[in-house]
Amino acid sequence: MIHTGEQSPRSIDADRSKHALCALTGALGLIAGKPVSIPKLAFSGRSPSKLARLLQLGNGAWELLLSSGRQSTLVSGEGLAYREGELEYYAGHIFKRWWNLPSSKQPFFVVTNADPAGSVAAFTGCDPQPAPHLRLANHHCVFLIMANWHGTPAVIHYASCDSAIAELERQVAGHEIAASVPQVAHLAPRVLAHNTLVNGATILSRTQLPGHPHEFSWRRIDVATEMWLSRKPASEYSERAWVGQRLAQLCELLPQHRDMFFPAINALLKWCGSSKVPGAITHGDFWLGNVLFQGDAISGIIDWEWAQKDGFLEVDALYMLLGSVVSRNASFANLLRQLWSDEIIDALLSERIIRLTAKSGMDKDDLKFIALMLWFNYIWYRAIEGSMLSKAWSEDLIPRTVPTIMKWLGRHA
Repeated sequence: MIHTGEQSPRSIDADRSKHALCALTGALGLIAGKPVSIPKLAFSGRSPSKLARLLQLGNGAWELLLSSGRQSTLVSGEGLAYREGELEYYAGHIFKRWWNLPSSKQPFFVVTNADPAGSVAAFTGCDPQPAPHLRLANHHCVFLIMANWHGTPAVIHYASCDSAIAELERQVAGHEIAASVPQVAHLAPRVLAHNTLVNGATILSRTQLPGHPHEFSWRRIDVATEMWLSRKPASEYSERAWVGQRLAQLCELLPQHRDMFFPAINALLKWCGSSKVPGAITHGDFWLGNVLFQGDAISGIIDWEWAQKDGFLEVDALYMLLGSVVSRNASFANLLRQLWSDEIIDALLSERIIRLTAKSGMDKDDLKFIALMLWFNYIWYRAIEGSMLSKAWSEDLIPRTVPTIMKWLGRHA
């Protein structure tokens, strides 16, 4: 696992928009069997403008003309204008399907390769049949390949840039941590392969778990929270040196906010030194989107990138409540401000926060320090990833939230 004290902030790319084409060009390159170039003006780091959409269509039309008379592959998808969603591909003489082109999903790409599934398999090592499915996630350089791995249904993570490869290294370390805990090992994916490819990219192949992540449901949130808090802590209370290291690194990553962070950092470190919360294996991104269900039973837990051995179970449990509510278009920063101000609007959320406080044996201020740890973690993760998405989003999360924190700390003092 990449620990905070072992990774230099200089190695972190703070602007994920520089990787706007990373996943898309990587995926198209696998399908084509060779490097593919895409105009950055058409596929920038922002949502496409009308001009960009015209350029996207023009780029596909130009590729279509260049491929005339050759065995080609047509790649399309409804979300590709935003560099997200599943890539659909068709191999054959494209002009024989000219009458279908107007109804093709936009934008589309044409690459001269008659065997796209074989090309993906040859590069990654997955099985060519059934045909691999490729999927992009906006703002992420890692893309996913759903395929069989020597007959086993698998999810293959593909990374080609330094930031994406570092993300896969964290995933591998997180899976190792999950596998060491009998209470959750059966719910975590099993790593099938972790290889560096001939083109310099890295893949992580893991088992495909049964079940699906569900949309918002208090019933399933309760099931996940109860299961998580029922686990026995991995250790007695420890100093948790990683907390101070992480907070110091956060100040280096976001120096413009350092002065705002300092009072809250000092208060959190003082609380960590006086509280006796035992350490436990934690997930780090524990919300409904990363928990798979079959009916109302948990069938798997995915995305262990931020797992650690000596964390706070209560931070995971609180994020299950708040992060899952955010999936209904709530503001994460606003939910935290409501918690620190004792003004939670959602009665069902308030009821569960009170239940979490009681079950963990904490008082109300203790849980607010857990929320402070969650807030710092949330910012730190995004600083490491380079995914502070917009100025307005960052201002809501930090400058607008700090006064609420300081007001609560004043009352606490």
